Amino acid sequence: MIRDLKDNAGLLMRVLRGGEVAPAEVMGLSFVTQSELRAVLLDAYVSLLEFAQHRELRSRDAAADRAMRAQLETCLERIADACDRVLPGPMPAATIH
Repeated sequence: MIRDLKDNAGLLMRVLRGGEVAPAEVMGLSFVTQSELRAVLLDAYVSLLEFAQHRELRSRDAAADRAMRAQLETCLERIADACDRVLPGPMPAATIH
């Protein structure tokens, strides 16, 4: 599950940094996770696939590119929020007395 999250977030972050993603990369993502998190990951998947498939449009229309990237940023924020609710918090630091 953690690997799936990292793969999904990695693609989103690449795009948000100005990069591109191929449809095949998006289609290779996995979604083995809990229901709430799965829903936001699937939403991100659809948004990433649309982003990848509309590369030609985005190359001609800067506003469309910005709008699609903004939508992906929202997806990443929703994933982070869902992770905070679904995944266990960090383990307390071990101390030796």
